[in-house]
Amino acid sequence: MTPPDRLQDLVAQLRPRLRNVLGVTIGKGGEGKTTTGVTLSHMLSQEQQNLAEQGHEAKPVLYIELDSNGNGRLDLKVLGGEFDDEGHSFVGAVTEDKDFTVVRNVKPYLDMTVAGPANSGLAAEISRLASKYAQAPYLMLAMLLAQISHHYAWIVVDFSPGDVSVQRLGLAAVTHLVTPIKNADDGMLGGLQTIANLVAEVRLINPELGIAAIGFLGFKKIDGKATGELDIVREKIELLLERAGLDPNLVMQDHIREAPKLATVSRNNGMPARELALAANEMLLDESGNPVPRPRYDNGRLVEPDKALNLSEDWTKFTGDVIDRVMSRNNELEGAAA
Repeated sequence: MTPPDRLQDLVAQLRPRLRNVLGVTIGKGGEGKTTTGVTLSHMLSQEQQNLAEQGHEAKPVLYIELDSNGNGRLDLKVLGGEFDDEGHSFVGAVTEDKDFTVVRNVKPYLDMTVAGPANSGLAAEISRLASKYAQAPYLMLAMLLAQISHHYAWIVVDFSPGDVSVQRLGLAAVTHLVTPIKNADDGMLGGLQTIANLVAEVRLINPELGIAAIGFLGFKKIDGKATGELDIVREKIELLLERAGLDPNLVMQDHIREAPKLATVSRNNGMPARELALAANEMLLDESGNPVPRPRYDNGRLVEPDKALNLSEDWTKFTGDVIDRVMSRNNELEGAAA
């Protein structure tokens, strides 16, 4: 068992290296977690590509998925391909000190680790190690990321609402949490409370962890503005945050519009929102420099360019708001550490 003072020394060394690590999670399934993680990662990577094209320093973005479903592989067009090992390399790196395998350039300036069925064994292994070494095993992902974080502008960790041990592994590694909300039911509110409770529980091994943003996915927009339905949901969540002693301003004011058909086309084509918008507007080029065929819905109808562009613009605003909040938190953390 690791002595508390040694554990705290390790935590103190890790935290400054992990302030570019964002986590996407919620204590309930079906809330758009993977869509948020993938799209946020892609938006951030596009920003780095733009910097590089302007002659500025740029670094790639790393997307990590802990979920055994591995839907990020589908969203980023890796599923069943050459580098899809169904999560074996990643799980081996976390639990057995094997090489940490990263798939480079799944999109320009975007790297990823592959998740899949092998991740289903991660929870049991972490729990086994925790029974012997207490809190220390939950820091294994944090230690891995601390070694490579300087190579990346941002690292985005997408982790499952399932097993608590996997949640703790993710929460111990990230500094800033982004929590997506897609359903206005009591299960969603309970899931948010679960996250708030887990954040409090892992303070010993991650004192810098905090929720940076709570964002809404899949609610209607009329003339670019929210409807009364979302206003009611927002009030519920702000009240819940107040009761938990958290800042109601964590709730983002803008949201991602309802677009289930576009979301399906995006996933089926391995095109995050911005790529989908470019393809729908015949502005996305393949490796030969030719326009990628315009994407189609399942019924064969072409995706409408304006609708795809509107969705992409939602995600652009969402990403900008998240990063503004993250940078503000980082300034506070750096000031506290000075």
